[in-house]
Amino acid sequence: MKKRNADPPGIAFEKVVAAIQAQIDQAAVVTHNESIVDRLGQSRQFDVVVRGAFAGQKMLGVIECKDLGRKVGTPEVDGFVTKAQDINANFKILMSRRGFTKPALAKCSHYGIQALSLVNDDPANKKFFVGTRWEADITRWGQISVRLHFAQEPSEAVHFNAQDLTIRGKNVLDWFTNYLLDNEADGTELGWVVNISIVFDEPQLISLRTGCEHCCTGVSFMAERVCDKLERLVGISGTGFFDWNAKQATFPPNTQIVSDAVPMDFSLWKARTDRAKEPTGFIEIRIEARSVQFERVPDAIELDKL
Repeated sequence: MKKRNADPPGIAFEKVVAAIQAQIDQAAVVTHNESIVDRLGQSRQFDVVVRGAFAGQKMLGVIECKDLGRKVGTPEVDGFVTKAQDINANFKILMSRRGFTKPALAKCSHYGIQALSLVNDDPANKKFFVGTRWEADITRWGQISVRLHFAQEPSEAVHFNAQDLTIRGKNVLDWFTNYLLDNEADGTELGWVVNISIVFDEPQLISLRTGCEHCCTGVSFMAERVCDKLERLVGISGTGFFDWNAKQATFPPNTQIVSDAVPMDFSLWKARTDRAKEPTGFIEIRIEARSVQFERVPDAIELDKL
């Protein structure tokens, strides 16, 4: 039995478009590769033709499919405008495998032509993105400041790393991070929102590092609350069309739409700005979350009881 040859890429693209259009408008009659005699008596070929009715009136739509190695430009739009007007088409669709130039989109909008591309994961569609935009506001603790109150002020400036401070072998900072965990729910404002001082009943020896101790009457802590503004574009794929001017997608009934996984590792997200963005026409999702940065230390020193 002789094996049937596969359709060339351009013809295969046209057939996919025709099949999707037939699913979107199931009451219409959709044909592929049809010739129509125009008002000048000339036979004009169209990749996809759609016939149906609206408000009791017969409707004729034509679709031109461009499987080019580049974006569709104004010459392709101009040619399609003339061709479609000559048969008095009620609606006109220009399908591009790789998107449109900005001047071409402007011309499509002017002439009432829908500028569409496939939504599904087409290998040719690597230069444009269809999906949802997720935004996240992640509040977390920023800088932490520790100040020592010396029983006798040193003659020279004392430098230390807050993480190295210990009393009786226990880390001083552990008390403060436990305090922040206990009061996490109260942190609604941003900036240096925590400022707390502990005064000892009796002066305590605080070790700054090995071999360096100072007698102190208390410790003061400050903590900064910051917000990371992030965004993530999440791709979707499915059998449908993406409208470049309307920034919307159309899917046939009962189509399965597949979304890329959304990583909850926010280090994989990008920083966003607060400048206004154009609506995408797709669902936009916003997340507000708190980042838990510290682990509770069960045997932390109780500074407030010293």
